[in-house]
Parts: sequence; C-alpha cells; structure tokens
Amino acid sequence: DSPKIIPRTVLVELFVQEGCLTCPTAEFCLEDLAWEYGSSKFILVQEHLWGDGYDTPETNARYNWYVGDGKKGTPDVFINGLTKRFQGLACDCVEGNYECYKDAIDKELTRPSLLELSASKTKIDSDYIIEGTVKNVSDISLKDLAVCGMAGKEGDESGLYNYIQDIFPFQNMPTLLPEATFSFKYIPEISLSPESEIDGEEEVLHLVIFIQNTETKEILQALYIE
Repeated sequence: DSPKIIPRTVLVELFVQEGCLTCPTAEFCLEDLAWEYGSSKFILVQEHLWGDGYDTPETNARYNWYVGDGKKGTPDVFINGLTKRFQGLACDCVEGNYECYKDAIDKELTRPSLLELSASKTKIDSDYIIEGTVKNVSDISLKDLAVCGMAGKEGDESGLYNYIQDIFPFQNMPTLLPEATFSFKYIPEISLSPESEIDGEEEVLHLVIFIQNTETKEILQALYIE
C-alpha cells in the first residue's frame, strides 16, 4: 500500500518585542493570513522577547536555541522552525511582506506530512490536560524527533495575538519506524483566570502541539487543539 497522505499544518513563530517599530507590519500581515487560512492549515504564535512584559524565560530560551550566536532582532519569523526564516521585514512595504509570507506558507502546504498528529484536551477546573499520539505514516524511519507544545493567551492590543505564556518541554521520541506510534501527555503550567478577573468573559487558552526535529530544528507537523 502507498503511504497515507496527511495534509501539513504550518506553524509560524513570530518573535517580537514591545516598542519594536517594524513589528506591527509583520504582525498585521501574519494575523491577516492566520484568519485567511484557518488553524487547520496555518497556526500563528507570537513569542515576546527581552523583558518587554509579555515575554517568558521559555520564549527567550527558544529564540536563543534557534539563533545561537547568529543575527538577532525583531521581528523574526520562523516558518516551520528553521525551514524558512525572515529576519527583520521581508520587504519594504506591507503588501510585499504579505506576499513573501504567503508564498513561504503555500510552499510548505504543498509538502505532505510524514506524520499523523492527534491530540485532545480535558478541562479540570481551571486547568487542562493534553493527551495525544504521533504516527509515522511514511515508508521511512524517522529519528531525532520530539513532541513539543505551547499555550498562549489573547490580548486586545496589537502584538498580543496568541502570545505564548508557556512552552512545554520536549518529549524526545525513539526512532519511529513506519506505522509506529508515540503517545504523549502534557499539563500546561498556566491556568485560566477566574471570570471575575476578566469582566465576566470566558478567557481563551490557545493550545498548540507540534513535532520538531531537534537536530535540523525543522517542524514536521503541528496541531491547534480546538
């Protein structure tokens, strides 16, 4: 039998800093694309940096893991990890940036996924438990893979679209043979706020799971948990 065809979901990480003059252009373009594609095709997460009040030790550590001693600065866009990076703005105008990001996302969407990723959440009081499985649907063995995830919140201001407040630790997977599966479980460290603290409105916690190659830092598949 031929391998099962699984559509790829693209994860875009936008690293920003409060007060960055060019970040709003990247934010505007990518947020627009997120609404256009929907979370089954494209997931956008915003990770704040360098003590701007919305960053966390994990978001700073993840940026350093990607960049190392290389050039740093915001905005910095990573499409499926290190598959494609736009350091700074891709073009000088809003329309040009939009098209650059869209072309890169479309290119990733044409690549079928080697993995089938499924997960669900269970709410207990103000906390969630995430459980899921990863299956190798290709005809080759896959190594150096790990499950990871993020939990983000939604703010009213620009730059606070699904801004990440918790990054889950990597769960390293053994070499995954064709048709083999791997199970995982996470309990995010952030909780939902009581309704009384947010004007009676129910707070939304955005939960994302993804599979990343820890050597190449490419993200092979992602899932937004509804």
